[in-house]
Amino acid sequence: MIREWNKNVAAVFISSWISCLDETMSIWHNRWTCPGWVFCPRKPHPFGNEYHSVCCAVTGIMWGIELVTGKDRPSELGRPMYDELGKTVGLLLRMLEPVFHTGRYIVLDSGFCVLRGIVELRRRGVFACALIKKRRYWPTLVPGDAMERHFSTMNVGEVDAIEGSLDGISYTLWGMKEPDYIMRMMATGGPLTATPKCKHTTRRVENSTVAFQYTCPYDWHFRYRHAVDDHNNLRHGLPSLEDTWVTVRWPVRVFTFLLALTETNLYLALRFFVYVGAQKKNLPKYLDFRRNLAWAFIDNPHLPKEPAEPLSPFFTQLVDHTLQTAPPHARIYMNRKWVTDAKTRYPQFTCSVPLCKKTIRTYCACTPGVWLCVDHMIEHAVGEARKEKPHSLN
Repeated sequence: MIREWNKNVAAVFISSWISCLDETMSIWHNRWTCPGWVFCPRKPHPFGNEYHSVCCAVTGIMWGIELVTGKDRPSELGRPMYDELGKTVGLLLRMLEPVFHTGRYIVLDSGFCVLRGIVELRRRGVFACALIKKRRYWPTLVPGDAMERHFSTMNVGEVDAIEGSLDGISYTLWGMKEPDYIMRMMATGGPLTATPKCKHTTRRVENSTVAFQYTCPYDWHFRYRHAVDDHNNLRHGLPSLEDTWVTVRWPVRVFTFLLALTETNLYLALRFFVYVGAQKKNLPKYLDFRRNLAWAFIDNPHLPKEPAEPLSPFFTQLVDHTLQTAPPHARIYMNRKWVTDAKTRYPQFTCSVPLCKKTIRTYCACTPGVWLCVDHMIEHAVGEARKEKPHSLN
């Protein structure tokens, strides 16, 4: 389902010049029925499946997802594509393959700050910029301590850059002085200059205020980094499909997640492409849109008007055989009714199939009083259908 959803979005939607890659959560609380279940305490909905997601930063439409499987990935599937280059590098290449050789610009958070990853993207015609953060060590080829010393004498708001090359691909390490830290980014595109469209901002330094203008890489980062989070907030707004669609089956939950993504994408497409200019005031609220969409699903004009084909005689016979439970205090079925004089409220009986020792209270609707367990119910129904209409099996 995930693969087909990605293919469908790629066939009907072309993203803008800039996109944002981040994580998305699909709600699921039972870890024992959810392959790839994760716990992310920093997320508003921390339990469930985690998806890597990429959104068009201009329209907000999500156009690619990949399930985080981890150790639950079946070994029969083999290694994921591009995984020989590294897990993070392979993930970036798989997620952004639809925009290879298009010159798109991708905003990445610190979880993707692998220099080889953005270099491999540049090799395939995609520009990227990732925020640099120090976990235990600085990322490979990032001289974080040297940048710290270099910016120690600079004023708040000043920027500088280091240029480098990896496997013949040039890259840049940006740095901007903040009041109490250095904001670092690695990028393969974007000028270290400001344009008239770049945002002006201020910082509080001791007892004074410093005003300056973001340069292009930082302006694009602050302007577009929330694209995936905004999509998630809109999708999780109550009453959402994932909260109201109650199910205990994981495949159904995945379908619900994809349907909720499509619902949010449709609303964002209406907001950006249809209700523009003077029509913006007519844009319906998201709750009204959800209600109208639900009724459109119910009264779907594309559904066939003809009645569905009747079941074959064989399956018709199966429908007549249903497993039912005896009423309380039922002891025996006599004269077309249950005799309910048992001392216990739920008396137990042995399955009528020889060698089956299960104690039950269930029977087939066609033969009340003949006790059958759930394991032998199918055999009974098939046997009865063959006796009554043997030609229906051909």
